[in-house]
Amino acid sequence: MVVAFSLFAAALACAGEVQNLTIGDLPQYLCPSSTPRPTLTQPPTSLPTWPAYFAANVSWYQVAPNFNTIYAQWTGQSAGTVYLSFSGSMATYPYYWTGSGGYIAVDTIPGPTQTGLYPITIPTDVTYATINIYASGVTGSSRSHSISRVYYYVYPNPLIPPPGGAPGSITPTPRPTYTPWPTPTHYVRTNDYFVGDAIYTSAQPTGLRLRFRVIEIRDQPAAELDVEGQLQSIYLWTVEIKNVGSVEYDVFPAAQMYVSTITLSGGSDLDGVWGASLAAAEEAGLMPNYEATDIQPGMTKTFTLAAYGSRGTAHRISYALDTSARDGLNPTIVPGRNIVSWINEVNTVCVGEIEEP
Repeated sequence: MVVAFSLFAAALACAGEVQNLTIGDLPQYLCPSSTPRPTLTQPPTSLPTWPAYFAANVSWYQVAPNFNTIYAQWTGQSAGTVYLSFSGSMATYPYYWTGSGGYIAVDTIPGPTQTGLYPITIPTDVTYATINIYASGVTGSSRSHSISRVYYYVYPNPLIPPPGGAPGSITPTPRPTYTPWPTPTHYVRTNDYFVGDAIYTSAQPTGLRLRFRVIEIRDQPAAELDVEGQLQSIYLWTVEIKNVGSVEYDVFPAAQMYVSTITLSGGSDLDGVWGASLAAAEEAGLMPNYEATDIQPGMTKTFTLAAYGSRGTAHRISYALDTSARDGLNPTIVPGRNIVSWINEVNTVCVGEIEEP
């Protein structure tokens, strides 16, 4: 660690920008369920619906010397497109009247009840005609009407359009007013973070802001004995740092991060400073890059570190956020202050992540 501090001091001197190394407060882990949800806006009640209906007739069933026009007439509701065809027979050549030449669209009824009519003039040499009508949106609505020609004057009382008869509209049940979301339980940690959780620093006056995540903490027996000839362990951990701010961040994880609490085989905790070492990394089969580096805005870098320590299990990993100065509150071997820690536990209080700032 002494060597690491010397290297870090040199790196700081070269960087020349103290603000690129300094986080002046403790980051926070905010449980996603503690983040207030946006107020829900209830969508408006849907428009009423009108059950499908269609009925049709013709104004009369005869044509005569004094009139030759018949009206096809209808009443519909949510009936879709109204189609009509008409044709007939003749006493002389060509003996067949093509009329409309097939079905033609004469109306559209998308919703509420409406009526309509269509005039059909039947030539005087047509003796018999057929009028067909149906609505595309109503199954089984097709109807056929026969028109015959008489040779005496007729004074009919024309049939009125089909009576309404359509079922009334169906008004949807108004949507209930939403009950406001309950006030979330506020759960924030400002130290002893869990493995896997995303931890954000607040925005520094310099524009520096970071996201830290310790991905893994593990240990394995070491072949190398300690200076007293006792068995020891190799402690390995991986930290991910993302620059979510607007300025460069200069970091030297091998000097800033260390094992700070080991749980011994008997169950007791031993506090201390066990710093990263190349020998531990090499014995663990790692090829680490322990040099100081920079992290540009938007960039993420991941570092895997290894340290020798007393035989046991790593309980706590610590990190010096402010490397611009030292104070009497920290172990004198640590090159920095404003120490934060991760405990070797998974978050069982809440899951998920808040949105990135």
